[in-house]
Amino acid sequence: MFLFGDGMHLIHQNVPGLCWGDPKDPPILKTNTSRQRLNILGAYNPDFHSFVHLTGEENCDAKRVIEYFDVILKAYRRAPAIVLFLDNATYFKAEIVTTWLKDHPKLKLEFLPPYAPNLNLIERFWKFFKRQVLYNRYYEAFNDYKNACKQFFRELDSYVPQLRSLLTENFEIIGN
Repeated sequence: MFLFGDGMHLIHQNVPGLCWGDPKDPPILKTNTSRQRLNILGAYNPDFHSFVHLTGEENCDAKRVIEYFDVILKAYRRAPAIVLFLDNATYFKAEIVTTWLKDHPKLKLEFLPPYAPNLNLIERFWKFFKRQVLYNRYYEAFNDYKNACKQFFRELDSYVPQLRSLLTENFEIIGN
């Protein structure tokens, strides 16, 4: 089983997308204090277009990463082995995480090269998520914001046709 994983740290704030406005009378966008954050640690499976995640207001640290790995192992308990491709975020490489991984050999981490987000399919997934849920949308209350994010994950099956064309594993190796 191959998964692409990453964390996304969302601030309760309006995310402006593309819009047109008269420069003499520019649009006014509502905004929030942006003091509340929603952290999502997710893993995308390109074979089944499925997604497992650990979402909450807790900070992303090594202990939270271990909880995230437990979610992955539970979701794919029948898989003989799981390879999780990740970026080089420090919380994925913390000592307690590497120690925990020794006791869970079914899960193997593969770190992608630095500055190569294009190799991690979940980056495209996050962009799609933001387009569907966040861009040009204002959520007055943080609970509405959280619920909109959770609703996207509950309805993920309805996005599979779009994800199938967007999240392809067509990588090309370029020589020197």
